[in-house]
Amino acid sequence: MARSNVDTSGEMVLEGYAVLFDTPSEDLGGFREIIAPNALNGVDIDDVKCLINHEFKYIIGRTKAETLELEVDKKGLRFKCYLPETSYARDIYENVKAGNVTQCSFFYTLPNEKDAKTWTNKNGEYIQTINKIDELVEISIVTVPAYRDTTVEVGQRAKDLERFKALEKLNIELELEALRINS
Repeated sequence: MARSNVDTSGEMVLEGYAVLFDTPSEDLGGFREIIAPNALNGVDIDDVKCLINHEFKYIIGRTKAETLELEVDKKGLRFKCYLPETSYARDIYENVKAGNVTQCSFFYTLPNEKDAKTWTNKNGEYIQTINKIDELVEISIVTVPAYRDTTVEVGQRAKDLERFKALEKLNIELELEALRINS
């Protein structure tokens, strides 16, 4: 299905992993968190937003608008976000491209079930394991993530566009140099 109101000729695309299974978070205030591989089973992802730093005023994608694609695989929750032509979307795209922003985060709710999360103590470290997520509200491209190993990068299509532009510029420079030499 085609995305409406999206200019695909020079689109900005970000992709990566917003959730990683069986990977401990940073210290969240005396404990670490792990997302179990089955935690997203059955979760409705029809209206998940992609934000910058969890700020709803900086929305850059949405599954309902088909500008955010989500896929659960063995590693975690993979995403692909087609950014709009807004100043803040261009800013985050350029920051990811430059390597200034490289990670993601997410916000979820838990069901009111006893086993939705479990606690363990491993070598004096408290671990909260999320076994079942009720709702995935949003994923975010962030500067400071709870999960260090999450990733975001410029999408492959956009990388190809940048490579094409660089080659095009090089060809123009070569043609100009040939004209200069032949003059």
